[in-house]
Amino acid sequence: MSIFQKAAITLPFLAAGALVTGAAQAATGVPLLQDDFSGSSADEKLWHIPTWTSPTDGTYIGRTQFRVTQDSGLPATADGSLVIPIETHNPKQTSFLAAEVISNQEFSVGTGLDIVIRAKMNAPLRPGVVGGLFLYALQAGSDTIHDEIDFELLTNKPDQVQTNIYGHEPLGIGHVEFIPYQTGSMTDFHNYEIKWTPKLVSWLIDGKLVRTTTSNIPAAPMRFYVNAWAPDEHWPQAYSATIQPTASADANEMVGAVHVDSITIRPLTP
Repeated sequence: MSIFQKAAITLPFLAAGALVTGAAQAATGVPLLQDDFSGSSADEKLWHIPTWTSPTDGTYIGRTQFRVTQDSGLPATADGSLVIPIETHNPKQTSFLAAEVISNQEFSVGTGLDIVIRAKMNAPLRPGVVGGLFLYALQAGSDTIHDEIDFELLTNKPDQVQTNIYGHEPLGIGHVEFIPYQTGSMTDFHNYEIKWTPKLVSWLIDGKLVRTTTSNIPAAPMRFYVNAWAPDEHWPQAYSATIQPTASADANEMVGAVHVDSITIRPLTP
């Protein structure tokens, strides 16, 4: 998930033979990151939220401002899951107010990494919300050139999930594919898995390989992000005018939330 506005297009699935290739490596060894969110909030030893530095620092995207260290702590957990909410009232300005957590650790690809996120969007779904589960790094000194591998949950499309990738590329559309769920929908917990190697990236849902590519492979170290936000009309497939920010705290409501049950990042061996 890019932390900036993006358009989305549907691309065809890759050939079945290519998909098989992506499943060749296995996750082994000691996890580089493992969190089942058993505490009362995200663990500060593993996660942080953004710090506001300027109006263009990525803490405001679409129609949403993220909570920042100047005025908020780490998101809370509920029933053993991290909850990343988006609300309609922002006391600072007229916008949605949401959360984004970022791994303290940067992850280099090495011989390969396996990232497994067990997550869902809360029910009932409201249109116009995006939940992001993604690896991301912005090139130092640039506001646009970045690396990214993502799953994005668009509540406008509850029966499918968006995948995308950028390899040292400008912000923008990227290389999108929508993947239909084989069972359930985004309001059910699924294992969203990324296998990132120097020459190939694969996406799996509930252990089933759904996409693989050998193009636009990121090379830079990346951190892992989880967020929720409401895009504006520049991303029409994800935008909805049926949800709007509210000026009054009394009218505040939560219009969506990402629930994350666990995250594990392990090395891959050939």
